[in-house]
Amino acid sequence: MKHDQQLLSKIPKIDVLLKDAEIADQLRILGRPVVVNICRQAVQKAKQQVLENRASPDLAQIKQGVAAECKRARSKVLGPVINGTGVLLHTNLGRAALGVELFDQLAGAVAGYNNLEIDVLERKRGVRAPHVSTLLSQLCQAEDAVVVNNNAASLFLVLNEFAAGKKVVVSRGELVQIGGGFRIPDILLKSGALLSEVGTTNITELRDYRDALDDDTACLLKVHRSNFHMSGFTGSVEVDQLAGLDRRGALLISDLGSGNLVRYIAGRAIGEATPADHLNDGADLVCFSCDKMLGSAQAGVIVGRAPLIRRIKKNPIMRALRADKLTYAALQIALTHYANGEPHKVQLWGMAAEDQDVLRQRVEQFISDHQLNPSRFSVVDSEATFGGGSVPGEKIPSVALCLNFKRSADTLATKLQHHEPTVIGTVKEGRFHIDFRTILTHQLPHLAAALQWLDGVGKK
Repeated sequence: MKHDQQLLSKIPKIDVLLKDAEIADQLRILGRPVVVNICRQAVQKAKQQVLENRASPDLAQIKQGVAAECKRARSKVLGPVINGTGVLLHTNLGRAALGVELFDQLAGAVAGYNNLEIDVLERKRGVRAPHVSTLLSQLCQAEDAVVVNNNAASLFLVLNEFAAGKKVVVSRGELVQIGGGFRIPDILLKSGALLSEVGTTNITELRDYRDALDDDTACLLKVHRSNFHMSGFTGSVEVDQLAGLDRRGALLISDLGSGNLVRYIAGRAIGEATPADHLNDGADLVCFSCDKMLGSAQAGVIVGRAPLIRRIKKNPIMRALRADKLTYAALQIALTHYANGEPHKVQLWGMAAEDQDVLRQRVEQFISDHQLNPSRFSVVDSEATFGGGSVPGEKIPSVALCLNFKRSADTLATKLQHHEPTVIGTVKEGRFHIDFRTILTHQLPHLAAALQWLDGVGKK
């Protein structure tokens, strides 16, 4: 027993572990309670090992264990990732990249107090960020607009206000599932509306909607097919066709999803309708996201007829779904760029519009500037995509850095996954590729450090 006590006394106390330079550095990132708990578990594990083996504790092993657990915990902390996938709106990587330039403007608007909900000239309470609604109305050619915290909230609020206890007619081919497992029928059910499915998976005709209309029908709902497209023997009904029906007072709602405000990129037409398109085609209300093709912060927007928007603003649920000051500030910056005819100043469109030849030069310059071994890295043509449920199937010519290592592509992917910051790419034809269309300029030094470390010529 005395021998055991002597061995146990050699295990460092938690306070001692916390003073270790490498462990102490984790306090700033993870917070003291998390690191203390990791140290406590490491000490408990060491005690069990001492009692089982009757041997002195391995101090280096204890510290290594704490460091490994801290690294695992850090992977859960919100932080930067280098996106080499070529997917501009990668849902798992935060969708639209906002760009570092935006945050200088953002700080000026929200670092201190601001006029979020006050009319400073009248010196009285005002509506929340009215200029954003004005910009959205102008850009979407709508009578009015309202912002909530995401597009699922937009659709939920519309259905709850206008269709609770009544029928909503939707094509079976548009009953989609969106990110995180959320399904349109489930959102519709929770809003209090009653689902009325029409048509088939591949073909829905105008007569299907016409036959479903009755006095209990509150809305016809047109839903954007997020993340997929159908080809072959298919057919669907467009908004302008639905607008021409005798709808017996039923509203025509378009859940457009992507929030695209740009018609052309580098001279090529964008295969995605705009909110203005659907409103001009006869939709009463259009819902869309702000962190997809609009290229801003997460939010949802409802645009359309002013009397309908006024009702939505008065819905008690609006209070639970409204956006915050950071979202309004980010939206205001992006929308101003669109209003000024400068969509390329929105990070998403600056990346999407970059010429493939210019992109190739940037990759070659990157290899040269950071003295990467040409035998290890080569420049290849690639294809980027918008992602995020926007223009499914559309490709953007791009350029990638191909890693020519003897190690397998999966091994390289795993090692880069554990680098800080994490580097994520794609495996194509057995090679690991980093698509440069989604590499942000300020992250180039970090990417170079990761690749040099991978090649054994740099430090992690």
